[in-house]
Amino acid sequence: MVYAATAVLGVGALGVATVAAKRYIQHAVLAEPPTELHVTAASDASKKVDALLQQFAYDHLYKADDYVHTAGQQPGIAVLSVTGQTHWQSGVTLVLKVTGHGTERGADGSLITERDAPICFRLQLGPETDDRDNDITCPPTTPLQITKDPSLDGVDNRLPPALRAAGPHEPAVRAALAALHLDPAIHQDVITQNNRVGVALRATQYDCIIIRITTKDVQLWRPSHTQLSPGELPCSAGLALGPEFKTYPH
Repeated sequence: MVYAATAVLGVGALGVATVAAKRYIQHAVLAEPPTELHVTAASDASKKVDALLQQFAYDHLYKADDYVHTAGQQPGIAVLSVTGQTHWQSGVTLVLKVTGHGTERGADGSLITERDAPICFRLQLGPETDDRDNDITCPPTTPLQITKDPSLDGVDNRLPPALRAAGPHEPAVRAALAALHLDPAIHQDVITQNNRVGVALRATQYDCIIIRITTKDVQLWRPSHTQLSPGELPCSAGLALGPEFKTYPH
């Protein structure tokens, strides 16, 4: 009786498996192959993900919040979901929707059509190895709202004439900075020491301008990415007046 029951169960399972296989084969036969437009859009989106992963490594990221924040700063990349806390403990999984630019060309290479298309990726970062799934089905998820970072782009050329007129006088320096109407999210640090004024403007950890103002001149310095890495130099006004001002990366 036990063997008979087992046999019946086996036949039933086989029948289910056969039906499932037939459905899979039917779907595979009926499914249309990806269009050239989709393939080229996926390729373009994949390059953006490559660049993002390089940025993660360059910035020494390991926390889930930092991965999300950095991904959300990149044009054409939206974060759909995140799980995990850190790279080496829980591992971090990101699902991204990336805008890829797709094209379709004729046999002679002429452009027939082009348009942007959303391509989704799953990134598994740690805990032991990193992996990724390209061109997955995009989940019906609203992208996370990520605040865009301020930027110091274009500020360098505006600072010297404004601060040269102020001279090494802290109230005048603060007034000159206010007159530039910088993004309020840019952190400003100003100190005075021995008839010199030090200024630090920080948009992000790696976007920093250090300024030394004396009776003779105004000197600007952008510390390198290496110098601003965690555990290295701070983006502070004290750095403008210390011996490390304008030092080379070690």
